[in-house]
Amino acid sequence: MPAAKDLKCVRWRQTGACSPKGPREKEGDKNCDQEIGTGSSGYCQCGSGDDKIRARAVTCDHRPFSCAAECLQALRYTCLGWRQTGGCNADGPREEDKDQPCTASISPTMSGYCECGGERRVRKPGCANGEWSEPFTCADECAAESDLYEELNLDSGASDKEIKQAFRKMSLKFHPDKTRNDPALSTRFSQIREAYDIIGDAGKRAIYDAAGLKMLYESTANKVEKGPAKHAEVSITLEQLFNGEEISAQVPRVLICRGCDGENKGSDRCEQKCRTKCANEIEIRNVRVQGMGNMVMQQQVEVPSKQKCRTEQKSLMVVVERGMSDGDTVQFPHMGEQQPGKIPGDVVVKLKEIKHAVFRRTGADLHTEVNVTLSEALLGFERTVKHLDGRTIHVGYTGVTKPSAIMRVTGEGMPHRGDPTERGNLYVKCNLVMPEDGRQWLREVQAKDR
Repeated sequence: MPAAKDLKCVRWRQTGACSPKGPREKEGDKNCDQEIGTGSSGYCQCGSGDDKIRARAVTCDHRPFSCAAECLQALRYTCLGWRQTGGCNADGPREEDKDQPCTASISPTMSGYCECGGERRVRKPGCANGEWSEPFTCADECAAESDLYEELNLDSGASDKEIKQAFRKMSLKFHPDKTRNDPALSTRFSQIREAYDIIGDAGKRAIYDAAGLKMLYESTANKVEKGPAKHAEVSITLEQLFNGEEISAQVPRVLICRGCDGENKGSDRCEQKCRTKCANEIEIRNVRVQGMGNMVMQQQVEVPSKQKCRTEQKSLMVVVERGMSDGDTVQFPHMGEQQPGKIPGDVVVKLKEIKHAVFRRTGADLHTEVNVTLSEALLGFERTVKHLDGRTIHVGYTGVTKPSAIMRVTGEGMPHRGDPTERGNLYVKCNLVMPEDGRQWLREVQAKDR
């Protein structure tokens, strides 16, 4: 392997068909210091002769960069081999007997990582996470641009908490204050910061996961339309609204099978698994105006999409805040169905309260009822009510209780959303239960008084 000092930048080599393996387009080659913008494919040539390396081989969907910066860290784009792990986890227990060379075709359902130069690892969680991907070689994976998860040493299944922790850890290692402004390491920090700015934001991450960087950049510049929202409903108990809880909601949605309109067209994945019809696309066509001679105008026409789609059940964790109400909604930005040429719409989950056997809610107040006998109404009574959080509430009255009297228990109603320390009131209605034989009951009372 050549030393890093020998891997000077030669030039950007452009290719066609939005594939780094596509036909060469020499007229699109660029100097090392020129920016390679989103929309062009190819690779950076670092070094020459037998020692040359293809660095940052990209499709059209990539972040802007310059080859001068990439060749400073060219060893990161070299391959050492496939390292297999178990447990459907790229960081799971090593299975060294199943390691493969760089050129071997690896099934996307296998877990492990491509070990590249410069301590780089391209993680693959495998199993269900790789079900909608194509087989790959580590030679190609190491030569390619790091995706945003890899920049933080994560895989695409990382939680929000793991993303934040990874960024803090990487910042401590690569921040310019720590690296003394080393050019190669400073470039790494810029890439790490850029990755976190996107996948650390729930909305941007959803667009990136669904449609890639090009769509994300276009959406930031308001150059692309947003798809319709997907509405769903989840049943919820009054206890959950009182105490707050996280509940899982299953939402069916249509997703685009990425790559099936390009280099993966005709693959087993695209032909056998991606069978859901995609939404139609809007195409601009020139239409001749009748009766206006040769006048031609542009018109939007709805046409079948060339993309392939699939349907999945998406599990969303709905955070129910204390004090939320029936009909309130929880919104998941850009987690809805995917339509060709559009930003994914939102998922809007509506809460539907289940009727409670004991309590009835009105705003922030709770209402319940207790039965009181005629004797208790005259002589006093005491009752216990099991509250929505399991506590026991004592209610009662020592005087004469009128029929349908209502007692107020201050501060025992529903929490106020946004400030659960403030609560409504609990109102207890007293239902007078008359004895079946009123005369007999009166005789018994009089007998006791003699």
